[in-house]
Amino acid sequence: MKYPNIHLATFIDRPNRFISHCRLMDSKTVVTVHVKNTGRTSILQPGILVSLSQNDNPNRKTKYDLIAAKKYNQFWINIDSQVPNKLVNEGLMENFIKLAKINRITKVKPETTFLNSRIDFSGKDDSNNKFLLEVKGVTLFNKKIGAFPDAPTQRGLKHVKTLTLAAKSGYLAYLLFIVQTTGISIITIDREIFPELAEAIKVAMASGVIVLAYDCKVTPDSISLNHPIKFDLNQKFKSDGLPSSIGLKSDKTNKKN
Repeated sequence: MKYPNIHLATFIDRPNRFISHCRLMDSKTVVTVHVKNTGRTSILQPGILVSLSQNDNPNRKTKYDLIAAKKYNQFWINIDSQVPNKLVNEGLMENFIKLAKINRITKVKPETTFLNSRIDFSGKDDSNNKFLLEVKGVTLFNKKIGAFPDAPTQRGLKHVKTLTLAAKSGYLAYLLFIVQTTGISIITIDREIFPELAEAIKVAMASGVIVLAYDCKVTPDSISLNHPIKFDLNQKFKSDGLPSSIGLKSDKTNKKN
């Protein structure tokens, strides 16, 4: 996936979940930016290099979208919360994503209602094996370990329980984590943030739900699926200790502007 009209900038602050202020590298102008991830990410710290996609739609309140950040000034992390499903849709249709117990995928349908939940994808293979698949994007990392979620998610918990019921009903059921960066070797659940989710996934796996993870190649203006990585529910995870970017301000920069 390619993003158009990319500008590099430095992150200043994030007054709320939806917007941030950034300083464009080329003109040094401070602009108001739409953040394409409403989670409590700690990636966006004052002074970090970010990638903005310019949109000239006159009906928009903001002219830019914040799509990626360069953590530790070493590697790019895509924070667009809408992109994992787009990547998975293409990956399933092109049979790039390999699902255990599934042959060549012949049908993919986004957004399927099962019981009282909306699951991201359903489909079948050339042997008429039917599957349900839920996607979760991952932007929480520390060194080479990634974790989900970055905040308690009752919606995510409901999805896992629905997949468990689907597996018990005879469906092939999958939970797929899309790690929105590269260099991560293992993915787990952050039990400190949401222990109930870890327990629900444990039950789900025992019931036949298959948990998978793929990492991505990320540049300032693109993201693409890379290769499978390991999921380990028992892997311990410790956050990097950085505060959430929401409400995080750079006093020095604000005084200047």
